Amino acid sequence: MNAAMIKLPPGSLIDGWQVAKALGDGGFAFVFLGEKNGRHRAIKVAQHRESSGDLKQTHARTLRELTALLMLDHPNIVRPQGYGFAESGNVYLALDYVEGWTLAEWAERKHPTVREILGVFEKLAGALSYMHGRGILHRDLKLSNVLIRKSDGEPVIIDFSCATYTLAEDLTDGGVPPGTDRYRAPEQFKFLREHRDEHRARYAFQVADEIFAVGVMLHELLTDPRPTEFRPRFDLNSLALPPPPPRLVNERVPEELSYLVESILARDPKKRPVDTEALRRELAELRADPSSDYEVPVHPPSEQRHGGSRPESLEMPSILQSLQRHVARVEGNRGQGRRRALLAGIVAMVLAALVLSFAGGPAGPRIAAGPRHPVTPHSTPPETTPPAMSIPSP
Repeated sequence: MNAAMIKLPPGSLIDGWQVAKALGDGGFAFVFLGEKNGRHRAIKVAQHRESSGDLKQTHARTLRELTALLMLDHPNIVRPQGYGFAESGNVYLALDYVEGWTLAEWAERKHPTVREILGVFEKLAGALSYMHGRGILHRDLKLSNVLIRKSDGEPVIIDFSCATYTLAEDLTDGGVPPGTDRYRAPEQFKFLREHRDEHRARYAFQVADEIFAVGVMLHELLTDPRPTEFRPRFDLNSLALPPPPPRLVNERVPEELSYLVESILARDPKKRPVDTEALRRELAELRADPSSDYEVPVHPPSEQRHGGSRPESLEMPSILQSLQRHVARVEGNRGQGRRRALLAGIVAMVLAALVLSFAGGPAGPRIAAGPRHPVTPHSTPPETTPPAMSIPSP
């Protein structure tokens, strides 16, 4: 199958499924809303594109996704309903169709309070804890891979194209698994740098990486009133400089929550929550805080895409000012003299780099490979044996 697949018009057939509309596409598949015998499903068709990087593994990756999903049964994780082969011979999955918004769209449209955001992330952490307990890692958590169902407001984790499980065949050609650069933990970039001459070196993705990705999502929702827009943002996984605390960027973020996000995004994976169940408990504790600070919309609706008039300038001044406040706080904790002068020099370089990124220069790490240090036992999912693929063909 070639790129023409994405141009399938409504009414086209995929193994008896009538295409209603295209839902999206990624590096490994195209997704359509399909209807058959009154049932609506998300039909995900394996697709190789040059951006995929692994010509021989596209189908194998889709079948591995199916295997991982067959090992899961959780209300906040998308469910498989069948599989088959398109007319071209490409394998496809039939998945629950979740009518709703991506997490970023939901934040812009619904103007959630801090407590509502915590409720969503508590459920996501619970789903991840369940998943990790079965030896499965998603490996591509991001705002667009979480849907909020319109009917009941429940979050649903989707797109297991990059997922793996214990004892699964390694399908990665590069140093790090497939994924999205912005959500990768900084230790992946460190691994790439340290092993750039070792072509067979492979990064062992762990629960700590998954936790970091959750932190990136949470930081984005708390600090960016319009996360669906493509525009320059802080690099949250820089090896050189930790991200600014959310409260410095957005004063509506409660201090305790800001501290938690800082710990989730710690450069040292050992300083992050020990696992996703521990993270869930911390989120639940904050959500139960009776303070009125948690009842306030995290962003003024007027600053959001669907909340009012479009602000002329939202990002550049506020980001620079926030970074300056962040640096001032760090500087104030470092003492006087030579350290202060050295930090001031570093700050100048960081600010210059940020300005360049806004002007179209490099905005952060971009990768093609990557692992990290040996991880502590708590970060290793238990061994599991994948089940036989007994789900019926649709």
